[in-house]
Amino acid sequence: MATLELELIQLRARVERLEAELRRLRGEGPDGRPPAQGDVDRDRLIAWLTAEGLVVAPPSMAEFHVERWQSLPEQEKEAIRWELDHLPPSPMVSDIVIENRR
Repeated sequence: MATLELELIQLRARVERLEAELRRLRGEGPDGRPPAQGDVDRDRLIAWLTAEGLVVAPPSMAEFHVERWQSLPEQEKEAIRWELDHLPPSPMVSDIVIENRR
């Protein structure tokens, strides 16, 4: 069996374990029904995801940008969102790279 196939099998097993743990933390059964009472303990879930290596702390530069974004007035945020939602169509960077390699 190729290394890539083995890694894919291991990744699928890991995702299945993660999904099962998320259902357990939410109090759901295997059928995916919503929890009977209360919400998931977010801090406990994040701690578990971090311990499993599935999430990492953001870099310090990201925190700087988060604070900067949150300090903007709501009207300015909306203007930025609108601009990003209405960018003119253009080729994707990956397409440009592929084209330049030919």
